[in-house]
Amino acid sequence: MEQPLQGLVDVSNDAYHSGPGISKSHLDWIAPEMGRTPLHYWNRYINPDREPDKQTPAKVLGTAIHTAILEPDLLSDRVVPGLDIDRRSNANRQAWADFEKANAGKIILPGDAYQTVLAIRDAVHRHPVAGPLLQGIKTEQSFYATDKETGELIKCRFDALADSGEYALDLKSTENAGPAAFGRSAANYRYHLQPPWYFDILRDLYGETPKYWMFLAVEKEPPHAIGIYYAQDEDIEFGRKIARRDLRRIVECKQQDYWPDYAAQAMPLQLPAWYTHQAENAEMA
Repeated sequence: MEQPLQGLVDVSNDAYHSGPGISKSHLDWIAPEMGRTPLHYWNRYINPDREPDKQTPAKVLGTAIHTAILEPDLLSDRVVPGLDIDRRSNANRQAWADFEKANAGKIILPGDAYQTVLAIRDAVHRHPVAGPLLQGIKTEQSFYATDKETGELIKCRFDALADSGEYALDLKSTENAGPAAFGRSAANYRYHLQPPWYFDILRDLYGETPKYWMFLAVEKEPPHAIGIYYAQDEDIEFGRKIARRDLRRIVECKQQDYWPDYAAQAMPLQLPAWYTHQAENAEMA
């Protein structure tokens, strides 16, 4: 009998994301503040006819940036610049076919995008604060646990854990790494759910967690400015409440095999505040 996943498991990134277990990303697909319903979750993770996840240029670039910063020794094995020729002539098309065959399984980036990845890598590693945080770390580690309340298999995959046990580090490539802008990104993408979700899994498995959760934000455009932010206790606790709410909703829908959308009941129409304010001002004019 195959043993259930538990603890630290050596698994590839693709296998982690496509395999069993509920991750923080799963929670986002049932969260009302993300504009999603249980039906969205079902379609994303359960629908037997669901389409494969689309690898957009932004996602591919993000993966390459993660590799370059967190696993620089593996960059050449995983990411290569494409040929600096078009595909118009038969000879060029053949050259591309040969190149893609020789680099099967690797990310092939346009030359300018590849240079951007290298520039971002260098900016982070030479940074006086960010650079040292990337020393003495273990990267891309996956942990699995059985949730005590629901009995569900839950999982997380750390970008980096310090060998000292002092901190976990999560890398975010972004348009604006400044405090206010990154705070908005954290709210929009619910980054504050990551620390409690990940740390609670470690605590259940080992009885302890790192002391700090650090976000390393780096801008994708020159000069590739960097922001470093730690998760505060009140934000972690708030994120934990939201994460538990979403997990319970997933489990409830699974048990009932019922995945409602917005129309579970009729609701009043919600006109946007900007419109009513605009209309009232026009009426008074």
